[in-house]
Amino acid sequence: MKNYGPGKLISLLIPLAIFSVCAQVAFAQSGRRSTSTPATAPSVSGPKSVEKTTPKPPPLRLLVAVEDHNPVSNMPYYLSDTVLDNCVRHLNDAAEVNATAGQRGMSRGEAINRAKAADKDSFVVWLQIDSDALASGKQSKNGPDELYVRYTIFEPGTAKIKQWGRTHQSIYKTGRGGVSGTTAKNSPLYSEYALKQAAREAAERILEAFDITLHDMRIPN
Repeated sequence: MKNYGPGKLISLLIPLAIFSVCAQVAFAQSGRRSTSTPATAPSVSGPKSVEKTTPKPPPLRLLVAVEDHNPVSNMPYYLSDTVLDNCVRHLNDAAEVNATAGQRGMSRGEAINRAKAADKDSFVVWLQIDSDALASGKQSKNGPDELYVRYTIFEPGTAKIKQWGRTHQSIYKTGRGGVSGTTAKNSPLYSEYALKQAAREAAERILEAFDITLHDMRIPN
């Protein structure tokens, strides 16, 4: 075995001492890390809150009927169907409305009886095609300047009149629906187109009676 002097021993012991101190420090730090517990989020007790949704109200139900053809006039029979179909179709453009077509040729008395027997949320709408000339006793040509659509809304149960009115559309201006300017004003073509527009306007008036407005479907002036 070699003999080392005091200086040599000191030079050997110093690195060992440094290594020992570092090892103890590292062990102490690792021990502290292992004993620490990670923070956890507090748990929430009780049932989860559920947002309440407001149920949609039931749709407005409308039974729409039209008066029978007036035998005194020379108005074509099919115009009654034209008015009924166009009015019902435009009423159903409103998402909150369920409009159905009733029988053609319903009298006012029949409409009143249907309203009295109807459910509380089902109204009866009675349509008529009338003429100012016919009402005044003058000879009627039944052109679009004479024909108009009258509507009456009967309340369910009581058959009270909620609202009534009349609509008329003049189409003598050029460029309205492709109707030729050479066509006679009292022709069936003119009468049918005018009544279609009057039926659509009647539908909008009926909806407005229930505070429903089709803002993007207004008939142009």
